[in-house]
Amino acid sequence: MLIIAVTHFRRRYIAFKIHSENDVSFHRLQIIKAIQDTCMKSHHTSCKTFDFFLTRFQHNTGILRCFHKEKNRAIALLQSIKFIEDTAITIETIATSGTIKSLIKKHLNGDQLQDSKD
Repeated sequence: MLIIAVTHFRRRYIAFKIHSENDVSFHRLQIIKAIQDTCMKSHHTSCKTFDFFLTRFQHNTGILRCFHKEKNRAIALLQSIKFIEDTAITIETIATSGTIKSLIKKHLNGDQLQDSKD
């Protein structure tokens, strides 16, 4: 008899805001690259290992998805990013939720954070 273990990975969504000295506006691809590079440097693996994925990003506010057991690692990763290209930044994590809908409703004032195409 073959027994297959099914593991259920719950996800968490982390809202964050990027602050920079001159209020530089960043693009989604710049943030993705910074997250990927930092993950590779600090954990020697890709973001896929922890299910890190930038689900929404607009006006320097974003939502990062991760596995529920990796929430603290995801927050630490975001806060460890100090530069995007040559611009010094700090990342403030706002809140964490089990769904994007409740995160937006409760912590981002209903702002849908529609992704830009660039």
